Amino acid sequence: MACAETKLKLETLLELLLKERALTRDLDASGLQAVVASKEELLAEFNPQPEDVEGCEDLLKKIDHENRRNAYLLWSGLSVVRDLMGFFGKSVCPSVYGQSGQEIAVHQGGRLLSGRV
Repeated sequence: MACAETKLKLETLLELLLKERALTRDLDASGLQAVVASKEELLAEFNPQPEDVEGCEDLLKKIDHENRRNAYLLWSGLSVVRDLMGFFGKSVCPSVYGQSGQEIAVHQGGRLLSGRV
């Protein structure tokens, strides 16, 4: 693979990562799926040799940085969703007191999304 072709594919990958971050921020699921499919297709056929990436160190650092930013954005979003689901799951169960005056945990389904209609 020629160095110019490798550089072009790396630049395309960087553009896809930037687009992926923007679509993630905008919560555009369908656009995000299309970008992820394009990225997977690009990476499936991309197998550069060490001599092909010589001189592309700055571009590789940018790709690594943007990939880490996207991973952190998705990880922190997942953490927020998990925290919210835990909060709403706890708030569904009311606190009651037993005969001795101690608080008793009552489980009445316990989840905001139980699957029942």
